[in-house]
Amino acid sequence: MTHRPIPHFRPSTPPVTSDSIDAIVASHAVVVVHFWAEWNGVDPVMDSRIRNIRNHLPFDIHFVSCNIDDPSCIDLTKSTGVLNIPFLAVYVHGQQRRGIMGLHEPDALVSELNDRINFLKLSDDGGDFGIAPIT
Repeated sequence: MTHRPIPHFRPSTPPVTSDSIDAIVASHAVVVVHFWAEWNGVDPVMDSRIRNIRNHLPFDIHFVSCNIDDPSCIDLTKSTGVLNIPFLAVYVHGQQRRGIMGLHEPDALVSELNDRINFLKLSDDGGDFGIAPIT
């Protein structure tokens, strides 16, 4: 299936920039950044899948989006290691986890996110980080 760009497309998730990422990551236990570009016809499909899976995840994820062509996002795009889009960067308690590259079916996307988020170790005091294990 060919995905054509949608002129003036913007993701449904709030935007993030190189300057705002640290505050966002510090404010949420789990953050997923959707790296996108208006010219990439796959990104509207990825945005739709993100909207569709949000309520099917067993934990709260704060989704944001980053336009790789926006000059205010260049440093974030480079530091995250984005090589291709769509790309999802995953942050858990401030630490970047392995990203998810490419368009995935909704069930596979949920599984990939579970894999990135659910391998958390217990904190030093023996408690968990507030993210329920996947059963």
